[in-house]
Amino acid sequence: MPDKAKRAELAQKALDSYLHEHSGIRRWCHPRISDTVGECDIIDLVTDLMLLAEAKGHDPCGVIRKVEAHLQAESGLSC
Repeated sequence: MPDKAKRAELAQKALDSYLHEHSGIRRWCHPRISDTVGECDIIDLVTDLMLLAEAKGHDPCGVIRKVEAHLQAESGLSC
């Protein structure tokens, strides 16, 4: 299992690819100039992943709950 830094690096590559495909189109807000990664960009990607989950027959809200539990277990973060 890759460490936390490697997983973040892979997530950055996924986000970069996603943003490249969207050619700068942002759906609901714009990142601050100082942000290299806008929170809204991450939210748009996660939203699209949840739409994919729904299209594949999964409950998006259930997936989000499982992600939250998984994040807490792996990182010690409380959401």
